[in-house]
Amino acid sequence: MKLMKIPMLLIALVTVMASCITDQESDYERIVSRDTRLLEAYLERNGIDAIENPLGYFYQKTESNDVGNQIVNKDILGIYYEIKTIDGQMIDSYLDETKPPRIFLHDEGGLIPRVMNFSAGLAKEGETFKIYAPSYLAYQEYSFQQLILPNSNLEIKIKYANILSEEEVEELEDSLIHAYLEEQGKVGFERTEEGLYVKVIDESEADAELAAVDDIVVFDFELTQMGSDAVISKSTENSPLQVKVGDQGNLDFLNLILKDSKAGMQIEVFSPSQLAFGITAQVFPYQIRQDLFNRGVLNSVARPFEPIYFKATIKEVK
Repeated sequence: MKLMKIPMLLIALVTVMASCITDQESDYERIVSRDTRLLEAYLERNGIDAIENPLGYFYQKTESNDVGNQIVNKDILGIYYEIKTIDGQMIDSYLDETKPPRIFLHDEGGLIPRVMNFSAGLAKEGETFKIYAPSYLAYQEYSFQQLILPNSNLEIKIKYANILSEEEVEELEDSLIHAYLEEQGKVGFERTEEGLYVKVIDESEADAELAAVDDIVVFDFELTQMGSDAVISKSTENSPLQVKVGDQGNLDFLNLILKDSKAGMQIEVFSPSQLAFGITAQVFPYQIRQDLFNRGVLNSVARPFEPIYFKATIKEVK
């Protein structure tokens, strides 16, 4: 599975999302003191007996699983969760276990809010935690419309449902693509041995040149997350994309579909994440992903561990 470089969010979130937390130690200590005081008051007021972690958050293990595997660094985790502020403002909820879990890589910078990633190291597969998190381990001074307000301390319920192998992730994404095609009544797609689902409408001339490795292919395109209308990337009306077939800088699925393409072809593709953007940082809630990308915190708009949909019209092969 392709692994893209995940930004060091401890640094990025401080410099980009929390501009008021400067290098001055006194400022940082003031924020820590403020959040700790507010969290302790909240716990005492509600009679909550929680353990304080040295990183600064409080937690309870509300569901144990003594026979579960201990979560370790680099594990791929499927989770269900609910995120709200200690004032009761709901930020995001995904607790329906009849649905596939949401997935992230337990690694430095693997998840926003970071505290959900940190607490994974305390858990075993199948365990549920309640986390009471200071803002400096959550969204810090970042705000997004009325959903996330600056300096929000959080109460998070999180179930670490399972540890997934790379093969299990690939199987899960393949099943999601297959189910989506059936649900939407999409026909004419063929699965390649690499795991792409491809549909080709060939309106090329009989003698049109087939693209080979090192050829330049010129095409119009649009790229979205599967099942979403939100565009990740697209060409402009007068500026088609030009790509060298086989270039190592291309996304894997592009090299696979552009080889043997020719002018006049229309191509639609559903690609699993491992052949597209690979593993990037996960973000909850999803609504803020575009904003964080625009701010330079994330290196990809596409969500990790989810298929993408790509459609293109080949204009020229040269």
